[in-house]
Amino acid sequence: MDLITTIPLFGFPVLSTKINKDSYDKKSIISTIEKNFKLNKKRNLWDKVSALHHAYDDYSNPAYHKVNFSTLMPVYHKVLLAMFKEVMILSGCEFKFEIVNYTCLAKSNFMASHIHPNADFTAVHYIQFDNKHHTSTVFENTAPYIEYIQNLRPELMKILSNQHTLNSWAYKDWTFTTKEDDFYFSPAFLKHRIDPQISKNKNRITIVLNIKLTRKISKKK
Repeated sequence: MDLITTIPLFGFPVLSTKINKDSYDKKSIISTIEKNFKLNKKRNLWDKVSALHHAYDDYSNPAYHKVNFSTLMPVYHKVLLAMFKEVMILSGCEFKFEIVNYTCLAKSNFMASHIHPNADFTAVHYIQFDNKHHTSTVFENTAPYIEYIQNLRPELMKILSNQHTLNSWAYKDWTFTTKEDDFYFSPAFLKHRIDPQISKNKNRITIVLNIKLTRKISKKK
């Protein structure tokens, strides 16, 4: 695991690192997801708007091959443990996580805006990603002032650099320069979407986690 980077985004703590591609069975996972994609390129029981293949609300469907994530679970546990220590919120608490989805997007595919209401934090692992032809996740600023700041202070957008996340509070949307094997961790209530893809030759594949924090239960003596 690489070093962890902390990024302030719209006032939310976002953490990122890179997952070692040799630390789990990456080839097998991608192969199974690609097989499922070929069975149904629009596998989507989540909404009636998005256009993509993903497994949310459909994991138990016997029509698809089961993706074996077992080699990834200890990798994710190690990464999340390090990230919670980084933001210093683990004292007196413990965390649980699960892989709740994978996404596979071909050209023109997209995913609508959403949050993760059943979790405290979420994470996304870009297991197959072409940074030249795939679109990064778009994070959305939901602060109440954002709808009119550009009308009231249009000059501000010419002054504040869109290359520094400390200025993200003034922008409606924000994307990171994403590369394959990147892993991003954020609060579950940070709204985000996936814009349409442009790549013809390679599918954009991610693995999505939901993470919950709970208080440790003290054992009675």
